Amino acid sequence: MGEHLEAAQGRMERAAELIGLDDEIVAHLQHPIETLAVSVGLRRDDGSTVPLKAWRCRYNSSLGPTKGGIRFHQSVHLDEVETLAFLMTMKCALMGLPFGGGKGGVEVDAHDLSTMEKERLARGYVRAMAKILGPDRDVPAPDVATGEREMAWMVSEYSEIAGSIQPHAFTGKPVALGGMAGRTPATGRGGHIALEAMRDLAGLDEDGGLTIALQGFGNVGRWFAKAAANAGHSIVAVADSSGTITNADGIDIESLAEVKAQEGKVTAFEDCEASDEPADILGTQCDVLVLAALGGVIADADDARQLNCKAIVEIANRPILPAADKALADAGIEVVPDILANGGGVTVSHAEWVQGRQGIDWDEEDVADYLEDRMGDAADNVREVMQECDTDMRTAAYAVALRRLCAAISAHGTRADFGKS
Repeated sequence: MGEHLEAAQGRMERAAELIGLDDEIVAHLQHPIETLAVSVGLRRDDGSTVPLKAWRCRYNSSLGPTKGGIRFHQSVHLDEVETLAFLMTMKCALMGLPFGGGKGGVEVDAHDLSTMEKERLARGYVRAMAKILGPDRDVPAPDVATGEREMAWMVSEYSEIAGSIQPHAFTGKPVALGGMAGRTPATGRGGHIALEAMRDLAGLDEDGGLTIALQGFGNVGRWFAKAAANAGHSIVAVADSSGTITNADGIDIESLAEVKAQEGKVTAFEDCEASDEPADILGTQCDVLVLAALGGVIADADDARQLNCKAIVEIANRPILPAADKALADAGIEVVPDILANGGGVTVSHAEWVQGRQGIDWDEEDVADYLEDRMGDAADNVREVMQECDTDMRTAAYAVALRRLCAAISAHGTRADFGKS
């Protein structure tokens, strides 16, 4: 077991102990049911071929087919993939979805690939992983450096291999190929719904606008910022890989989005003070720090002590590592955890999967209502456990997920291979 997976499971174990779950049942969640490691040969535009390491993990399928994104990034490794698949298992259970957790990735710098190279890689990944994919087995989605375009290539390749059209084998596709209107903003909007639902338990005023510092201004960060600004909150700082911009009077999100689209960086926006240090965002004085970039940005107690916020919303996957948990608790900083705050993406992915199976399109209003209902139900369940057990939000979220997972594991009975279907 990798160190990241082991650390993540410490949070699960605390929740299991809190609510008195049977150790034997929880043990079913300590290891993934299936991980496939492959080498994908990428043909470069110059005719050369380079082998790339790639993985796909199906962590647990006791609730249904595994579900999770595929990322193309130079930092991808086995431990990360299995850890993220574990977190997806918890997230799907918390959101009340009929999915288990999965994840995949390729160790590659996506910025170094041409469009044709990226398509070859996407199709090559599917060919290499086809034996464990499928709409009733493992359903991938976009993640870091993948999006609608890559999902379109992947579902095309998978359908060719399967010998039939399989629009529900992948989610996050273009609407023209069976994708869902409202999928693109779902994770960001879901993060805002979670913030509003939990703001009182996060120690925030229940009325009036909040000041928000936002790390990450990609798709997820932009949509969160738009939803928050429309709700009357003030985005006082934004960071991306180029640096950090701040404006105590609030940043015009629509104008910033236009500049980011044109220039590729938030520091090109002129109506703010700018720093070339992305980490400066962490010390911004604000009500809420929203983490919507990569994982591990608050790695330990030293990082936690630099913060100047009242609460944190984790829209990225595992942006706060377990080593920082105690310091945050000591500082009185409540965290809306990733398995709740970024649950909007997989929730609307479920709607897309259902749409593909039914062959009936959902309209955008139905999608928005479904997202609101699912996020609200999950938040209510977390609130109930927080009050029942007098615990923090993250532990309560894991407890909700574990109760559902362990009930399903127990119901499967003694058949040892139930998770491998």
